[in-house]
Amino acid sequence: MSDVPLDAIERLKPQTARLPSIRCSEIVLQTAKYQQMCDWYQAVLGLPWAVSNESPQYSGTSYPGSPKQVRASDVRASFMFLDPDIHTGQTLGIFEVPGVSSSLSGDPGLNHFQFKHRDIHALMARIELLLAAGIKPHRAANHGPITSFYFCDPDLNVVELAVNNFPDREAFNAFVRSEQFRRNPSGVEIEPDDFIRRYKSGESTDQLLGLP
Repeated sequence: MSDVPLDAIERLKPQTARLPSIRCSEIVLQTAKYQQMCDWYQAVLGLPWAVSNESPQYSGTSYPGSPKQVRASDVRASFMFLDPDIHTGQTLGIFEVPGVSSSLSGDPGLNHFQFKHRDIHALMARIELLLAAGIKPHRAANHGPITSFYFCDPDLNVVELAVNNFPDREAFNAFVRSEQFRRNPSGVEIEPDDFIRRYKSGESTDQLLGLP
């Protein structure tokens, strides 16, 4: 693992800023609860695992630059194509790494990740199905630009299911740049059951997603 000098990092910033924009295309979670995690994500996201390696031939390959690096050929692994676009598509992967713990630790790394829905109706349709299956959110919040419900997977990773509060990119960006958002990027906490009740009662999208 290299410790890159600060001056090199500062020189790099304007150089990469001139490159074409990119997007996050893959997230891989490591787990000792492989089948339970695969089942949970397939049920929650409603997509099949497109590629699976169920009979790995472990080679013991290691990489001095990273103790976390694992090859998909060395473990049981599954990949789900969230967006199949060949250039900008998004993939979720699950790697079985026996011995990893789901207990909280002081290790740096992933805090949570988000799946955004096309509108409030798509979000609520998924949440209602999850609730009926006994999968409940531990938190909900109106952050200003988006409204989110937070769930824990079997390994206690935090999964955020969200929807935009604004109908277009201009309004979204304007709020993100506002003093209101700068002062409070977390927005306001929402009581999940109350929000669901209001949605089912027919309250308008503007009322549901508007900041108090």
